[in-house]
Amino acid sequence: MTLRVGLLAEGAAPYGGPVVDFAEALTKAVDRSGLSLERIQHHLAARGMQVSLSTLSYWRRGRSRPERPESLKVVAALEDLLDLGEGFLTDRLGDKRPRGRWVGQAMSIEDMWDSRATDLGEVMARIDRLQPTASTYVSVQDRQVIGPDRREVSNRCTGVVQALEDGVDRFLAIQLADATDLGVPSIEAGPPCRLGRVRGEDSTGFLVAEILFDRMLRAGETALVDYTVRMRPGADSEVCDRRFLRPVGEYTLQIDFHPDAVPARCYEFARPSLQEPETALNDLWIGTTASTHIHVRNIKPGIRGVRWEWE
Repeated sequence: MTLRVGLLAEGAAPYGGPVVDFAEALTKAVDRSGLSLERIQHHLAARGMQVSLSTLSYWRRGRSRPERPESLKVVAALEDLLDLGEGFLTDRLGDKRPRGRWVGQAMSIEDMWDSRATDLGEVMARIDRLQPTASTYVSVQDRQVIGPDRREVSNRCTGVVQALEDGVDRFLAIQLADATDLGVPSIEAGPPCRLGRVRGEDSTGFLVAEILFDRMLRAGETALVDYTVRMRPGADSEVCDRRFLRPVGEYTLQIDFHPDAVPARCYEFARPSLQEPETALNDLWIGTTASTHIHVRNIKPGIRGVRWEWE
């Protein structure tokens, strides 16, 4: 069973060059049309295209750009909807951005979720008037509990989130259930944060939840977060990972196994993106408390996690 945890609020930095040209062209076209992003989203949905308000806002602000075939179809529809010439926006995208490199720039949602990015967008679209927030983890710790039946019980996340611009008061936590799970997990938040809107769909396996800070942040200010995801597993657990869209200063992942369910082998792995294979890094020692962990500093965008074998 796979546990995947992400943070959508990790707004990507502008890529510069052609991406900024695309963002500026889209912004001017939207402003000229007089349509809100909500109305644009509604018109696209009427054409059978599901895209989240977060994605549209990211495109406008140059924080990400459309690259997947599904996204490019949305861009073509925008050209028609906004009364632009064919190729007006598409031609401004430039060459496809290199993928899968361990670089300091941010990655897009599509890098981290691949073909599931469309499913994620559909779930996000069900949160009315959702707007992305420019924030990122300074440090984060995950603590996963495995029960006596070898199945995951819960994952608690605590961390420090920093605002990248003024007016940030929340971020989005994302959880993807494994195909063998009995349904999407539940989520709860503890002080000093609390839950906002929550959407989950068994059909896609995604859970998307707003984690609300105890105050509105200015750029550079930080907030503490504390939330717990409770699983509905249907098979043995084998892996826990987190997907980082932006560089993070410090990450700790702790796995607490039940004394009656200790795996035969446990190791750390890394994956630059879903387009590249996993690389096993280090075998991990499981101590007398049936627990193991990894602690990583200066993490680049990508996937980091722990995998284990029962036999």
